[in-house]
Amino acid sequence: MPSRVWKAWPLSPPAWPVAAAGDRSAGRTRKAALNLALAVGMLVVACLGLEAALAMARINGRSRVVFDPEKGVAFAPGAYYVERKEGFSEGHFNSHGFRDYERTWEKPPNTYRILVLGDSYVEAFQVPLERAFPALLEVRLNAASRARRFEVLAMGQSGFGTADEYMRYLDYGVRYCPDMVILAFLTGNDVSDNSKVLHREHIGFYFRLDEHGELVLDRSALDAYAGQTTLTDRFFRAVKRHSYLASLVSERAYLLREQMREERYKQAHATAGAPEGGLDEFSDLNVYRPDPTPRWREAWEITEKLILKFEHEVESRGGSFVLVSLSNAEQVHPELQRELVQKYGLPFDFDLPDRRLRRLAEQHGIQYLDLMPALRDYHRRTGIYVHGFGSVVTGHWNETGHRQAADEIFSFLRSRGLVPLDDRPVEQARDDR
Repeated sequence: MPSRVWKAWPLSPPAWPVAAAGDRSAGRTRKAALNLALAVGMLVVACLGLEAALAMARINGRSRVVFDPEKGVAFAPGAYYVERKEGFSEGHFNSHGFRDYERTWEKPPNTYRILVLGDSYVEAFQVPLERAFPALLEVRLNAASRARRFEVLAMGQSGFGTADEYMRYLDYGVRYCPDMVILAFLTGNDVSDNSKVLHREHIGFYFRLDEHGELVLDRSALDAYAGQTTLTDRFFRAVKRHSYLASLVSERAYLLREQMREERYKQAHATAGAPEGGLDEFSDLNVYRPDPTPRWREAWEITEKLILKFEHEVESRGGSFVLVSLSNAEQVHPELQRELVQKYGLPFDFDLPDRRLRRLAEQHGIQYLDLMPALRDYHRRTGIYVHGFGSVVTGHWNETGHRQAADEIFSFLRSRGLVPLDDRPVEQARDDR
């Protein structure tokens, strides 16, 4: 009888097919991880390469702006800057965060100090520091004085209006114990910058009028910005201070966001009716219109009261106050005037804002210098442009504009006896008037 062979049936399926599937899944995971690591590595290498290229090319600087909830936007002390968009300059801000020579808070003995407060014209990134009008004015004053040394401190920042400049004087300027404060006023945008609406609520200080027509400080734009700042924002700001690439990307993204924000803001605050001549109410060209809108009338009222407040504050601290009106390219170069009139068909009065400032100064006894007529006359006599660079004749002052401005301011201060020069002490000049 044949023996019975017993077959042992497995109690569970073989393990090897499961192990093979697991191996394939693990392999795919490892491959995906390797690809991801490779991609991240390549991205890091590319970023490092771009960072090195930007550092060598000096196309842009690392982030140079800091935000103080109490004092607003300022430059980072000692930060490097480079300007290529309009003209050229590069260097480092001083230890106090200004585009100026190194200064001490304490005024040196036998020194006469002048503070120049203003916007991008005083900041003057478009020209080397030593060729900006505050630096040139300092050279001219010292050349005319052996008995006393002069310091002309530049405290300018792009986008500033009179309110920002007034607060910059209180927050920083008074610490320098200035003998004189020059308010460099740009009619091209300072009037609109003093209106929270016309300035589209950009980050900064504003003043508004209360029910009695008195100025009241408005910090809401600053407070809103500070309230929106997150931990991530602060981290990214720290990165930008050490990275050229992060700063470049951030700058482009900021400009795009601001353009979109401004368009939305304009639409939300647009007045009824079509813009006359195609000129909307937010255009700075409205400063030349004899028939301003209510918002522009209010902006002018705030501006004039701010100038008077500024003068009173300076003189109450023992300093002298000088209002200097700068120039806009369309005021100085006649062909630009013709283009604007032809484009909009409006009765622009390009001398109007300067006449208004002169009238304010005469009514309140403010020392006032209007640079625009002298610069326009210089251009007409010589054919040399004082605004623009290369083939572009708009925008900021070029080196010629800064040189002419420094000469005019120096002549004004000396002829009025406002500064103690060797040929005419201040006390004697005041007695002669």
